[in-house]
Formats: sequence, C-alpha cells, structure tokens
Amino acid sequence: MMKLPFPEKHGHVITRTMGVSSFFKQKIMTKIIFNTRLLSLLCIVMLIGLETSCTKEDTLSSSQKVELFSFGPAGVHLGDTISFIGMNLDRVSEIVFVGDSVPKASFVSQSSTLIKVIVPQNATKGYVTLRTTTDGSIVTQTKIDFLVTVTLTSVPTYARPGDNITITGTDMTWVTEIWFTNNLVVRDTNFVSRSMSQIVVKVPLTAQTGPLTFNTAGTKPLSIISDSDLVVALPVISGFSPNPVARGSNLTITGSNLDLVMGVLFKGVTDTIKTFVSQSPTQLVVTVPQSTNHGAITLLPNSLVPVVSTSILTLVGDLPTLPPLAYPFYDDQLENNCQNWGWGTTAVDFSNTENVRDGTDAIKITYAGSWGAVKLANLSVASAAYSTLEFSIYGTAGTGGNTINIAVNGGANYQITVTEGQWTDFKLPLTDFGSLVPATITDVMFQETGWAGVIYMDRVGLN
Repeated sequence: MMKLPFPEKHGHVITRTMGVSSFFKQKIMTKIIFNTRLLSLLCIVMLIGLETSCTKEDTLSSSQKVELFSFGPAGVHLGDTISFIGMNLDRVSEIVFVGDSVPKASFVSQSSTLIKVIVPQNATKGYVTLRTTTDGSIVTQTKIDFLVTVTLTSVPTYARPGDNITITGTDMTWVTEIWFTNNLVVRDTNFVSRSMSQIVVKVPLTAQTGPLTFNTAGTKPLSIISDSDLVVALPVISGFSPNPVARGSNLTITGSNLDLVMGVLFKGVTDTIKTFVSQSPTQLVVTVPQSTNHGAITLLPNSLVPVVSTSILTLVGDLPTLPPLAYPFYDDQLENNCQNWGWGTTAVDFSNTENVRDGTDAIKITYAGSWGAVKLANLSVASAAYSTLEFSIYGTAGTGGNTINIAVNGGANYQITVTEGQWTDFKLPLTDFGSLVPATITDVMFQETGWAGVIYMDRVGLN
C-alpha cells in the first residue's frame, strides 16, 4: 500500500489508500490530459500564424500601387524600342519624354509588369514621366539619354557678320554649340531657332573665315567639322581720294562692305581712328590725323582681320616718292642676301609698318645707349658701278640732334645728325668714306653714339 497526496477542491492535502494498478491508471490519465492540453495550445498558435500569413499575402495581392523598377536599354537610339519594368504597369496611360510623349494607344505592348514603346524622334535627354489612371505621375530617378548620330546636309559658305545663317541636317536638336574659326562659341541657348531638320544662328560680329564645328549631346557626343569654310565678309577698298591729302582734312574711302569697318589705321598714328565723318556700305569718310605718315591705310572690322590698301596714301607737303635703288640692301625687306650682324641694340624690326618713307615697310631700330649698331652685312658688291650710299631716317621724340656713325667695311666713320619728327633722305658719296674706296663692299654700319631712342630707317642701298 502507498500513500499519495491528492488535492481536494478546497486545496487541502489528504491521504487516500489505493492499489498499485490504480496508481498507474491515474499516472497514464494525467499524461493524456497534459498532452491534450499541449496539443490544443499548439493548434491555437498555428491557427494564429496561418491567419497572420494569410493577412500579409492578401495585402500584397490586393495592392493597386503602380511601381517602376527599371527601364532601358541605356543609350538607345531615337526610334528604337525601350522597355519599362515594374508592377501594375497596366494602369499607365501615357509615357512622357522630354520633348515628346507616347499615349497608351501607341504602346508597342503593355502588361502589369512590362511596357514597351518606340522612343519618339523628338525626345531629348531628361527624366521620363509615367502618367497613371490611379496614382498620378511617376518620374524616373535618373535621366535617360540617347545615342544620336547628327548629320549635316547643308552649311552656308558665305555670310556677313550679323547675318542669320541656316544649317540643315538630321537630329539637329542634339547640337549643343557651334564653334567658329577663332574659338568663338555660340551655345544652343543663343540659337535663333532649332528643329530636328535645321538650326538658324546669327554670325557673330567678330567671326572669321573658316570651317564650323558642331558639338552634339547624347551618350556618345560628336564633334562634326563642316567640309567647306564659311567665308565671313570683309571690307573691300577700291580707292581713296584725294591723294595726296592734307593732314587734318577728310579722306573718302570707296569700296564695299565698308559698313563693317570699326576702325582705320594710318601710318605714323598709334591709335586706331574709330570716329568717322560718315559711313555706308560703299563709302567711308574719315579725318586724316596730323601725325599721319606716307604709307598704306588699314581698315579693321570687328573680327580684327586687317584689310590693307594696295595704294599708298601720300600727304601734302611731304617728301616726293623716291626712285628705285640700283642695288638695294633694304627695300621693304632685306635684299641681296643681306643680314644684320649688329650689336648692342634693344630691338630691330625689319618688317615694321608704323612709319614708312617709301613702299610698305621700314626698319624700326631701338638704340640702347651703349654704342650699339645695325650692321648690314653678308654683302659682296663691286663698288665701281655705284657712286652713292642712300638711306632715309626718321627721328622720334627725343632723338633730334643725336648723331649716328656710318661706316663701310669697318672703315672711317661718316657722321649724320637725326632730325626729330620728319623723314630725312641721305645721299652720301662713296668717296666720303675714305680716300681709298673699297673695291668690294661687304657691310655698312649704323652706330649710335651713346644715346638711347627709336628711329625708323627706310630704303637703304646703292645708286
């Protein structure tokens, strides 16, 4: 017999007597009751889990939200097919590109997860908008760009500055800028107009003749150079009068495109003359400055491409035009293999046009005050055929009264004096360079005597 505790309904423990078989029956019943309760609990948990799972699935399946996951391919051509991938895309009513749009009726295909459309020819780089019937508009997070090959079919070959020119081709809306020859850029924001087939652009006033370069946008930008030059009109001089003209009086220049002139340059005048008495396409009237020297006149348009007269302007009261030299050392340039073997000068310019005695160019010499010289050498001239050494010198401010030593073949010096503010023509007998005239002249020296300043020298040689 065993004594087992067992609770009564009042919670008191009492002692009851039972057999062994009764004990085991009670034990088995206790286990069965316990397992049944556990099973019930597990079933309740499972039911709650299943209910929760079904609720989430029902929420996802019943979502009406339109979502865009991706689009592409990147770098698609205009006119090619592009795909949009997402969810509930069957509710999209229109796809809007920058520059054009595609309505639902024109979609290539449409399902809840995929839309295919043809990229419109007028589409350009930018964000794409999907308009829906339920969720408003969806805008792509990134810009779409295209692979575009711009072609040119017609580029003008002549224009006046300020004119509008028309360039034709394909996909011209993708041209972002046009470069003129002198690194002058016109951006697309400054085009007069632009369409798929043509661009109208104003030729800048400072444009110069040369090919045009077209830069394009797209995934592979291009630089397209026109086959032919755009010839930009320049002023043309046909003549001027009176000639000779008095300083301070009016000079009338005739020609064409003279309304493009923004300045006139006269020899001997540092400043560009920009104030005119009158101006038209065929005639320009300008007052001749008091400091003007004999020489060509130059017209400057806004492009700064100089237009130089072929005729020489002469001045009333100036020295007469000189006859040609029999043997020139310098006449607008070094002649007969002549070279400068001089020393001690700050600068020597053999192609200077600022102040010319005869022809188109003169020598500008900047002396440094160190007994420097211009030495015209590398000569081989039989002196017996000539009698005089001739040259002309113009002295600038501060040089009047200074002297220059002249020597032939390094022999005796012949000294001349500079006159300030005017040209002086020198004609020196070869016999003045010593009692023994060299049979062959190899060089002629022009040396300052310790003073600094600028002179012009022109028409140097033998007669």
